[in-house]
Amino acid sequence: MKNVGIEILLCSDCDYEKLVAEILYDGKSIALLNQDEGIDKIRIEFPGAVVLEEKVLRKIDLAVFEEGLALAKKRLAQV
Repeated sequence: MKNVGIEILLCSDCDYEKLVAEILYDGKSIALLNQDEGIDKIRIEFPGAVVLEEKVLRKIDLAVFEEGLALAKKRLAQV
């Protein structure tokens, strides 16, 4: 499945030591992958309650989510 709505943003965030990958779908945040403990120990974080609801997606198709995770992990491994 190649979903055109998925976007991966690699960014540096002052809360993390290494780059993070944010997974977006149709411009809304789904999750963030944090590799501070190493590429083999990536942690997934979900948007908290403090985030504006119009900026996040709380429900998503499992296949789309799995594809987003795979793309984000691949992008982190390439840097």
